[in-house]
Amino acid sequence: MTDSDQQGSERVDVDRQTEQGPANRELTGGQRRAERRTAIALAVTVVAGIGLFVVYFSGGQTQVEGVLFAVALGGLGVALGIWANHLLDAREVVEERHELSSGAAGREAFGDALSEEVGPVLGRRSMLLKLLAGAGGALGLALLLPVLSLGPAPGNTLKMTPWRRGSRVVDEEGEPVTLGQVPEDGFLTVFPEGHEGAADAQTLLIHVRPGSLKLPPEKMAGVPEGTHVAYSKICTHAGCPVGLYRAESQSLICPCHQSQFDVSDGARPFFGPAARPLPQLPLGVDEDGILVAQGDFPEPVGPAFWDMNRGR
Repeated sequence: MTDSDQQGSERVDVDRQTEQGPANRELTGGQRRAERRTAIALAVTVVAGIGLFVVYFSGGQTQVEGVLFAVALGGLGVALGIWANHLLDAREVVEERHELSSGAAGREAFGDALSEEVGPVLGRRSMLLKLLAGAGGALGLALLLPVLSLGPAPGNTLKMTPWRRGSRVVDEEGEPVTLGQVPEDGFLTVFPEGHEGAADAQTLLIHVRPGSLKLPPEKMAGVPEGTHVAYSKICTHAGCPVGLYRAESQSLICPCHQSQFDVSDGARPFFGPAARPLPQLPLGVDEDGILVAQGDFPEPVGPAFWDMNRGR
C-alpha cells in the first residue's frame, strides 16, 4: 500500500468517526416538504403521460393531447428543479492535490464522497427514485406518439398512377381525345378516362412537328405518327405543374422555379433546378381513332424520393 493510500484510509477513518453516513442523516423539515412536492410533481407527470395515451387511443383530441403533454413535461421539470435545489446536498469541497493514481482507499473515499454529494434522499428514499423512473417512462412513451401519427405507409402509391394499358385518353371534361384534336405546335392536358383531375395522372399531350423528336426507338414506339408525344405534367423538382409550352424551341417551362425541359429530347431538363426528365407516357391509337395508353409511366412521376427505383 502506498503512502497516499494510507493517507486516504486515514481520512476515511476520521470521517467515519466524526460524521454520520448520509444514509443515517435525518431530513430537515424543509427537505421533507421538498420531498413531498417532488413526489407530487412526478405523480402528476405519470398521470398526465398515461392520460395522453388514453386520449390518443380513444380517438385523439389535439388540444387535450397538447395540454397533457405540457403537464407531463412541466411536472417532470418542476420535480427535477425541486430535487436539485432542496434535496441534493451540494457544497464546495476543497481537496489537496495528490498523485493521479488511486488505490483501494481512494476509490472507497470517492464512493463515500459521491454518496454524500448525491444527498440523503437518493440514499434511502426509493419512492422518489421509482416515481422518477415512472415519470421518465411515461414521458418517453408519450414521445413515441408522433411516430404513430405518421399514418399508414404509402406503399407503391407514389410509384404508380391511374394510367393503365388501354386507358383512353380524355380531356379535363372527360371527352376522348383523337389525333386530330390537338393542332401542330399545340398541347393539351389529358387524363386517363375515369380519373379526370387526378393530380398524379395529369399529362401533357404535345403535337410536335414531324421529324423533330430525337428519341430512341423504344420511346418512339409510344409516339403515334411520330408527332403526338405525352409527358407527365408534374415537375420533377418540386412537383409544380409544368403548364407553359414554347413551341418555337419545343421546351416546357415550370413557372415555379423556371426549370425548362427539352420536349424533342425526352423532356430532358436543360435549365433550372430540375435534375430528372419528365417521364414519358407511351401512347397508341385504338380502332376508333382515340388515343390510348400503352401502360403506366415507366418511372415515378414528380420529385424524386429515396426508394423510387425499388420494387414498382
